Amino acid sequence: MSDSTESTQPYTVKMVGATGLSAQQRRAAELRFRMALEAGVGGASCVVPTLQACLLARALTAHLTPEELADADHDAEREVITLWEKSEDQAIMTGLKPLSRDMGDARFEITM
Repeated sequence: MSDSTESTQPYTVKMVGATGLSAQQRRAAELRFRMALEAGVGGASCVVPTLQACLLARALTAHLTPEELADADHDAEREVITLWEKSEDQAIMTGLKPLSRDMGDARFEITM
């Protein structure tokens, strides 16, 4: 029987641009972000493939006008972009909300 983590593609989350936070607050925010992101895309093993699919969909549709992008031929690309963006937005809110202050330029970087 194989370990379930073998199939999970590794990624890291790092909070950057957050001034005035302790290392513990930063780690907690990163963990909240990671957990919410994984919940949004369907689990830890789905984060990297979903991000890669989103990046590919964006590249494939970057040259399209809004009218062309709205065509049914591009439903799949729109769906994967929307899935990623909604999941990431929710994860950002989840990661930052408990900090109860303006975090300015704070953001989460995902490295694959």
